[in-house]
Amino acid sequence: MTQTPHSPPRRLVLGLLAAPVLHRAAGAQPATRSVPMPQADWRPDRPLRLVLPFAAGGLTDILARGFAPLLTARLGQPSVVENRGGAGGNIAAEAVARSAPDGTTLLIATQGVIALNGSLYARLPYDPVADFVPLGMLGRQPNLLVASPKVLPTGGLAELLALARQKPGGLSYGSNGVGSFTHLSMELLASRAGVPMTHVPYRGSAPMLTDLVAGTLDCAFDALGTSAPQVRAGALRAVAVSSLARSRFLPDVPAVSETVAGFDANPWYGIFAPTAAPMAEAAVQSALADPAWAAILAERQVDAFPGDRAALTAAIAAERAVWAEIIRATGARAD
Repeated sequence: MTQTPHSPPRRLVLGLLAAPVLHRAAGAQPATRSVPMPQADWRPDRPLRLVLPFAAGGLTDILARGFAPLLTARLGQPSVVENRGGAGGNIAAEAVARSAPDGTTLLIATQGVIALNGSLYARLPYDPVADFVPLGMLGRQPNLLVASPKVLPTGGLAELLALARQKPGGLSYGSNGVGSFTHLSMELLASRAGVPMTHVPYRGSAPMLTDLVAGTLDCAFDALGTSAPQVRAGALRAVAVSSLARSRFLPDVPAVSETVAGFDANPWYGIFAPTAAPMAEAAVQSALADPAWAAILAERQVDAFPGDRAALTAAIAAERAVWAEIIRATGARAD
């Protein structure tokens, strides 16, 4: 893998992957552990911190900032969004795992931190299973594969893959960091399609999109909600969505699976608490049911992803097992 000025000093080797879908093994049961019950009447005595593993400007950040006022309205304290990018989300996760168990520090995370990093990294400064419980899912949305119009003025995924085969080293693609879901999704595509690609990791979606629009980066998977506006403005070209089927929000954009059979990588956005401090759970579930939140999801083209703690814990455990098997079989590592 080619190192770039954006690259951290770590190496990730990936072989042929088969993408998991969270609901495929939803019947799998997580390990039993003692977790405090939510407190419907809990009121914090200080502001809440919503810690994100990405830079400001991406969809995770946008959703967190839209959700924060709904928590504030229910808990009577400000909810402050804190961006702590880097190390594949491990910096943010460690900060939350080691926070005081008073319920005021929460983690906004995607698959990477909770379901993938335990298998990708030989050592972690936190335990994705033991240290966190899901309070709720903000939603899920397929990523959109976008390309610079300078690279792909016309055509679709077949033409983009053909260009990658023709260019020494393949096309350059961006991600939210080494081992992130956008990184693994593109490595999955490159492996399944048999094309070379050069990875350029970033600390978040916003700086990556800046380079894509400038034409210094060729392509990337990015959240539909943040990349679609750039497509509508003509600054980027929509190539395909990462879910198994087309998105109801972009019905004219094909799914990757229409060119690369069986491809499916559909990310979610969750809010987690340290295992010993899930006091905000009732407030989170109440905010997720608020019509104002449904309006935010619709505006950002995100699907709701309901479920209580038990259902979400079981579903995440199932996805973690699927990814662990894939990573073990391919020898993938981020060290």
